[in-house]
Amino acid sequence: MPAARYIRDAAVFAPCYIMLDWASYIAPLGPYNITPWNPQPALAIVWMLLGGLHHLPVVAATVFLADVLIRHAPAGVAVTLLTSAVLAAAYGAIAWFLRSQPRFHPGLSTTRDLTLFATATLAGTAAGGALFVGVLTAAEPSFAGSFLEAWLRFWTGDAVGVLVTAPLLLVATDGERRRALASLARRPEAALQMGVVAASVWLIFAGLPGDPSRHFYLLFIPLIWVALRGGMEGATVALGIVQLGVVLGMHSLGVDWLPAVELQALVAALTLTGLYLGIIVDERGRAAESLRQTLRLAAAGEMAGAIAHEVNQPLTALSNYGRSALMLLERGGEGAAQLPSTIGKMLSEAERASDVVRRLRDFFRAGTTRLEPVPATQLAAAAERIGRQVIGASGVAFSVRAEPGLPPLYVDRLQIELVLRNLIANAVEALHDRNAGEVTVAIGRQGASHLRLVIADNGPGLDPEARLRIFEPFVSGKSTGMGLGLAISRAIVEAHDGTLVAASGAHGEFHLDLPCAPTG
Repeated sequence: MPAARYIRDAAVFAPCYIMLDWASYIAPLGPYNITPWNPQPALAIVWMLLGGLHHLPVVAATVFLADVLIRHAPAGVAVTLLTSAVLAAAYGAIAWFLRSQPRFHPGLSTTRDLTLFATATLAGTAAGGALFVGVLTAAEPSFAGSFLEAWLRFWTGDAVGVLVTAPLLLVATDGERRRALASLARRPEAALQMGVVAASVWLIFAGLPGDPSRHFYLLFIPLIWVALRGGMEGATVALGIVQLGVVLGMHSLGVDWLPAVELQALVAALTLTGLYLGIIVDERGRAAESLRQTLRLAAAGEMAGAIAHEVNQPLTALSNYGRSALMLLERGGEGAAQLPSTIGKMLSEAERASDVVRRLRDFFRAGTTRLEPVPATQLAAAAERIGRQVIGASGVAFSVRAEPGLPPLYVDRLQIELVLRNLIANAVEALHDRNAGEVTVAIGRQGASHLRLVIADNGPGLDPEARLRIFEPFVSGKSTGMGLGLAISRAIVEAHDGTLVAASGAHGEFHLDLPCAPTG
């Protein structure tokens, strides 16, 4: 690391650390001058976690300087040098432990990251606090009578300060989370949420009589609201407001050390609850987005059969028209006069193929649909064609029936053909061990605004448990299946304002309800 950068970083870190120590120097305990909230260790830990352990000497020097300037070195300069080295080593051990963990992300992206961070913080601050107070006790025997009290206060002050402040610093230094935090700040709901959190803190310390710890439960409700809506970013900001309010409240009320420790223990519980809830919300959002992307890509793969058929038809026509054009050119005379008409048909088929490819591209990009009126007779013909393709030489009987006079549907024809292909293929596969297998597709009215397609087979049907889970992603009854076909089919149908259900009965039967084209 270049010396100039090292000096620059140290010149920024040291004043910030000392200012945090000064700002949090509230209600110091006895000869130790220990305070109930210490956010400055979080700055040291985050600096070494992100920048490296070579910053340890600067951290030790800064801790010593802050102890002299703010806490007045209660045991003398020599002992303060030793305690500063002890604290710097404890903070460095926390940073080293986190840096050494495989797949640990400083942005606290997963519950595993948060668990490692919380465990290291609680253990490191406990050990550091015990050594710190132990050194002071050994140097000044008059301090010995308050060792447990001092260690407990030191531990809670450091632990809560790091648990609350470090995640906020880590969020601020992570590019992706910083953008999410900026986006959160622009939401009016976020301002309302933080206002409710601040009002709850005021109510606990000033609005309600008695011990503030008795009313601390009031903070869990707005924190849950913030975490559910704002994820990790919202939780860290809300917890920072809570911690600041608690410290100011303790200062204004003049609470003694035991209530202060109790309040900080409640803050620690609130902090871990909020952080875990925020990360779980973030993980769920990432999982949902990943699943949507997986379904979209899988749907594109499932559509390949339908798309290939649609593109094959115009390409075949283009080939035939091309051969016709060559023959007309060879004839010359009257044949040449028919060329414009033939070329026009070629351009039309080329445009048809281009339209199919364009719709596939749009589906890849955004999963969009192109709704258009599709006559019921055309859908019946498509079902007939798909059924013949799927059945092939399997010997399964296949038939399509449609009520007369049905109104047109309002659907994306390619996507609905994909759904039909999935349903018919599933019905045929359910008959693999039947000698007289039969699959039928019946189209009829379903209320005033929908048509119902019933895809049925004379196979064994689905048991109740399978019927409940059959549309879940990655649930498949086939050894080679991915379990995405029916999940994609239902998603497509619901995007059309339709429904797809597995009907109960002795045989397999799916009900596909699709909207009719609007009239007038």
